[in-house]
Formats: sequence, C-alpha cells, structure tokens
Amino acid sequence: MRVVCLGAHILDVLGRPVTDIPAGQGRRVLDEIRLTAAGTAGGTAVDLAKLGAEVVGIGAVGDDGAGRMLRSLLTDHGVDASRLVVRPGGATPSTILPIRPDGSRPALHAPGVMATLTADDVDPDLVARADVLHVGGPDVLGGFATADLPGILRHAVAHGTTVSMDLLSVGRAGLLDELGALWEHVDWFLPNDDQLRALTGRHDLEDAAGELRAAGVGGVVVTCGADGALLVDGAVERVPALAVDVVDTTGCGDAFCAGFLVGLDRGLAPPGAARLGTATAALVAGGLGSDAGIADLDTTLAFLAEHGGRGVPV
Repeated sequence: MRVVCLGAHILDVLGRPVTDIPAGQGRRVLDEIRLTAAGTAGGTAVDLAKLGAEVVGIGAVGDDGAGRMLRSLLTDHGVDASRLVVRPGGATPSTILPIRPDGSRPALHAPGVMATLTADDVDPDLVARADVLHVGGPDVLGGFATADLPGILRHAVAHGTTVSMDLLSVGRAGLLDELGALWEHVDWFLPNDDQLRALTGRHDLEDAAGELRAAGVGGVVVTCGADGALLVDGAVERVPALAVDVVDTTGCGDAFCAGFLVGLDRGLAPPGAARLGTATAALVAGGLGSDAGIADLDTTLAFLAEHGGRGVPV
C-alpha cells in the first residue's frame, strides 16, 4: 500500500512520569525521556511504515536542529521524508509532553512553520499514484486548508486515491463550515470524540457523525479512548477497546488511523479494520511516545488475536 501523509509533522519531546512541575529552578528525575516523530501526519506515517506500508510524508519543517532530528526519525522508521519542505530560518513544529502516571498529558506546543504549506509543495503525480492520501490536521494548516487542499483532494479522488482525514486540535467554532469544501472528498474521517463534539456542537456521537455524513463524508470512525471506537458508515457499530496497562496516550489516535487504513487495504470490512485500529492504539498506549509498542504487522495481528480479536479475518 502506498500512502501519502500530508499535514502536521511534529517533533515530540516526552518525559515520564511527571507528577508536578517544580517551583522556581527545582528539579525532578524522570524514568524516561524520548524524542519521536509525531503529529497527525508524521505519527501516522511512522505507524503505517511499521505496519508495512510505503509512506511519503509532506509537511513543513524548519532548517533547525529539531527539523534535522524529525527528518532523521522519520527516515529511520522507513518513511520517505524527502518531500518535507524545509523553511529557511523557520522553526520546526514541536511539542513538550509531560506524561502523568495515569498516561494522560498536557501539551506544550510551538507550531512553528506548520501552517506555511502551499499547493506548490504537493506533487500531484505523487497524490495520483497513492492508494491513500491521509490528511493530518487540516485545522492547523492555515489558508492551505481552504485555498489549496480542496483541489488536491479533488485530484486524489479523480485518480482513485482514497482520502482519509484526522484533526490535530480540539476544534473551534465555525471549523465545520470553514472546512466545508473538503468533506465531500473525504472517504474516511477519523476524529476523536472530543473533536467531533467540538466540530459539530452535538453531544451525541451518532448524531455528530451523521452531520459529517450529511456534509459528504463517506464514513466516520470516532475514537473514544477506553470506550473503543464508533463506526458510522450507513450502519452503526461500536468497537471495544483492548484492555492494556496505559503508560502514555500520546499518538493513540494516529496509531488507530494507521491500523484502520492497513486493515482496509488487507480487504477487511470497516468493523474489522477498526478492530485492527484498536490493536495498534493499544500497543502505543503501552509505551512512551506515538509509535511505542508497534513493531510490525504480524506482531500486531498476533496481539489482536491474543486480546479478543479472533473473529477478525486477517
């Protein structure tokens, strides 16, 4: 499977466990600190590559040390980072994540040059040749999302490329209409429950997903943390989460996207693909960082089988 991951590529700096921020110039000793390639495009790209996909990342980074580290991390995991656009003098999108003992985390984020993409940065032939175009974070890409992205998605659909999309931010008033030109071109929209509620203003997730489908989205898969996922594509199905000891919830949504897309590529029906998504998300939750726990597809399928996924044809 050939995938283009377009959008937010972020360098994450994670530390755990963080119970408090010391006052003044106080100091805490942590068990673990990691640097990871993350973001709704970059993190998904890494997980897809680990699961065996051929992945190209497109996003904007700076020519700073963080950008060099991010490109190196992506390349080390098998992602083609040559299409990342380097902005001279710019800052690479970066996030500091102090991970609490229960796996939750606040995010201290500097967007840097994230919102500087233009249509010239996206090779239309690359999009046309891809099996999937995964758009990660149109909500944080500035004018690119409204001026350039609709045409890119139209081009993808015209060439038979499946379009999937996820959000990065929690959402804001008016975002549903702001991204209105995108929805009819999106085959699969994969937000989390908080994002979908903020996007639509609806508390009931089935109603909220129905609003996206009415706007033109083919199918909506809502990740709901420990409550699993809700799949709405005409039918409605709830997919339970897998029980694991949670270390860090960073990147679980990105991992779910990767597992879901790989499942579809393997011929699974959407509910089966969503179950594979729950397995990749659970693996990530068991370690520090957005790619923790995922080794390859075979071990992920074995993990799913061991945790109640025996009914999923693989």
